[in-house]
Amino acid sequence: MRLLKLFVPVLLSIILIFLDARFSYLDNFKRFTLTLLSPIYVIVDLPGHVIDWVNDKGTENELLVSQNDYLEGQLIELKAKLQTYNNLALENQKISKLLESSYLIPDHNVMLARIKSVTQSRLSKQIIINKGLNDAVTLSDLVIGSDGVVGQVTEVTALFATVKLLSDPTLHMPVKNSRTGARGITKGLASNEKGMVVEFIPLESDIKIGDIFVTSGIGNSYPSGYSVGRVKSVDESPNSSFMRVSIDPTQNMNQLELVLIVKEKND
Repeated sequence: MRLLKLFVPVLLSIILIFLDARFSYLDNFKRFTLTLLSPIYVIVDLPGHVIDWVNDKGTENELLVSQNDYLEGQLIELKAKLQTYNNLALENQKISKLLESSYLIPDHNVMLARIKSVTQSRLSKQIIINKGLNDAVTLSDLVIGSDGVVGQVTEVTALFATVKLLSDPTLHMPVKNSRTGARGITKGLASNEKGMVVEFIPLESDIKIGDIFVTSGIGNSYPSGYSVGRVKSVDESPNSSFMRVSIDPTQNMNQLELVLIVKEKND
C-alpha cells in the first residue's frame, strides 16, 4: 500500500511532464502560475537589489571622497607653490632695489650677501652674513642696505663675516649733514634703543630735525654720501662745547634679509 502511494504521484508526474513536453497542455497553467508568483520573486530578489544599490552608492561616495581629498591636496600644493613664487618675487624686488644702490658707487665693487643671524642686545648689535675670506671680504668693509648704511665688517672667517650695526655703542662712523656739510662722528647707544648720537658738532652749527646725515668719507675707509640717519632731536646745552644730535638709522634693521658689501676697486 505504501509502495502504491509513492508510485502513483511519481507516475502522474511523469505523465504530466510527457504531455507538457509533447503537446504543451500546461502552458496556460504555467503562465498563470508564474504571474501569481512574480510578486514573490520581486520581494525575494529585493534585498539583493538593495545591497547592490548600497554598494554602488558606497563605491561612488568613496570615489568622490577620494577625488575631494586629491583636489584638496592639489590646492594646498598650489598654495604652497604660490607662496614660494611670491617670496621669489619679493626677493627679486629687494635685490633690484639693492642693485640700484650699487650704481651710486662708481669707484667701488659691491657684493650681495644674505643675513644668517642677528644679535641685538643692550651692548652688542650685530649681524652675521654668508660671505667671508673666501669671497674677499675684509675688515672695515662697509655694508649697506637699500635705504642706507647698515654697519661695518669687524670680524671675518672663511665662510662668514660679522657686521657691527650702526647702533652698536662701540661703532663710530664719520658723517656729515647733507644739507649744511656740518661734520661729526656717530656713536651707538648702550641701550635697547635703535638710535645713535652724532658727537663733536659745534654749537653754532645749523642742524634741524629731519636733516639727513651721510657718510663723509673722512679716512677713505668707505665711500661718502651714503645715508646714515635722520635727525630726531637736537640738544644745545650751554654747558657743553658741542651739541648733542640724536638720529635714527635710515635703514630699518628689522627688515633686513639681503645686504651689499662695498669694496674699493683695485685698479
